[in-house]
Parts: sequence; structure tokens; C-alpha cells
Amino acid sequence: MEINRVEEVVGDMVESMVRNPDALMWIARLREQDKTVYSHGLQVAVYLVAFGRHLGYPKADLSQLGTIGLLLDIGKIRLPRELLEKHGRLSSGEFETVKAHVAHSLDILEETPNWPPEILEGIAQHHERMNGSGYPKGLKDDEIGHFGRMAGIADCFAALTKSRPYAEAVSSYEALRSISSWGGEFFHAPLVEQFIQAIGVFPVGSLVELSSGEVAVVVSHNKVRRLKPRVLILTAADKTPSAYPVMADLLYDPKLGGSEPAFIRRSLPAGAYGLDPRENYLS
Repeated sequence: MEINRVEEVVGDMVESMVRNPDALMWIARLREQDKTVYSHGLQVAVYLVAFGRHLGYPKADLSQLGTIGLLLDIGKIRLPRELLEKHGRLSSGEFETVKAHVAHSLDILEETPNWPPEILEGIAQHHERMNGSGYPKGLKDDEIGHFGRMAGIADCFAALTKSRPYAEAVSSYEALRSISSWGGEFFHAPLVEQFIQAIGVFPVGSLVELSSGEVAVVVSHNKVRRLKPRVLILTAADKTPSAYPVMADLLYDPKLGGSEPAFIRRSLPAGAYGLDPRENYLS
């Protein structure tokens, strides 16, 4: 997503929240009680709205998608904190308790009337999977609504790219590659492909290692060549931070001072080599 599109996405979400005081109330409560769950929901909301924009959804649908993202885990405020923060694999009993967060979310939202059924369905189905292996109802294929399918993909991507008590974060590229491999089995394959197009193989703000050994942050995409974005180079080839980061376009300036065209060798997890892109670009 380009930065101007992100700003529009956030604007749409804010506009939607202002029109829905019930949503604002629950989001504020979630932020007070569990900032980790709140942060995850915010990420999912941004991805879902960007996903919907890419698919050409009208603004009303985008507002609903943003609300689904922000509130899909609201039920976790009723789970034991030690369970959410547990390191290592959950026991079968503990996993059943965690799975109940979907029902808790729906119970909480039912305390305030007039939620659009599309929002409730998206929240209810974000852990359902195409092969019937998901929860809480084990829905499969066409039993899962469009918003539920979209929410499942965005929720999974946001979870994979953020450190959790039981798993380290993976790079955006690795997360997209995993989700792509699960298309057809767990996720709706055509929607997975559209999500990758919407987010980008190397999302804006992600760290990458170039073929030169330098580390850079992706600044914007080249629409004709998704693997050749514009980047801000943050380090030298030996990974020492550069005093003056340099902007480069891998499509139009591929050599970057070398004899061979530069390319992205691999995506890096957030915080790799102690780098924080926000210090140079995202702040």
C-alpha cells in the first residue's frame, strides 16, 4: 500500500467510527484492557480496508470491514490474561478456552443493538477455514461468507508478522508465502491472490535485504513490477547503519553503483539488525 492510500484507509476508518459510537466505546475499552489485542485489531482493520479498496468495494462496505478488523478479537478481554500471554504450545483444554473468544465477541456486541449482520458474520467466521477445519462451527466452502473469508486471511497475516508469546514474527514475504500455500485448503485461493496484490509482495514499511547485502525499507511499489519497489537504503553491505540513508528505485536505478542489477534477495522480520524504519521514514 502506498502512503497516500494508507492515509485514505485510516480516514475511512475514523469516519466510520465517528458514525458508530458503540464501536468507539468497545474499541476504547479494548485499548484500555489489552493493548496487544487492540494493536492486532488495528492492523487487521487497515489490511481489510485496503483489501476491500483493492476489490472495489464501496465506502459503506469498507467501513464494515474496518469495524470487523477492530473488533474481531474483542472477546479476548474475557479470557485469562495468563492464557493469552503463555509461552509455548497451548494444551487442548487451553486451546478450547481461547477458541471461545469468538463467542465472547458476539456476546459482547449483542449488548449493544443494531450491529449490521455483515459485521457480526465477519467476526463470527474469521477463524473458519475452507476445508472445515476452523472454528467455532467448522464451516466450509460456500458456508463461509465473503467478509469471513477476507477477515480470516487478514487476521492470519497480521498474526504471523507480529511476535507472539508462542511464536516469533516472520517477515511479510514469508507470511504471504505461507498464506499463499494455504490457499484452497484453509483460505479461498482467489481471495488470497487478491490479498497479495492489495498488500504487495513486499509491503510498504517492511525491511528487505538487497542482493548487494544492504538493508532497505520499502517505500512504495512500482505497479508494473511488484518485485521492484522504491526503497530507502538504511545500511552498508556489512549491515552497519548509514549516516545518510539513500532512496533508490529498483526498477529504474537497478545497479545502485554496482555492475549487476540489484534485486531483493529476501524479506526481513521487523527489527532485523536492530533497525527501526520509523526513525528514517515512517515517523
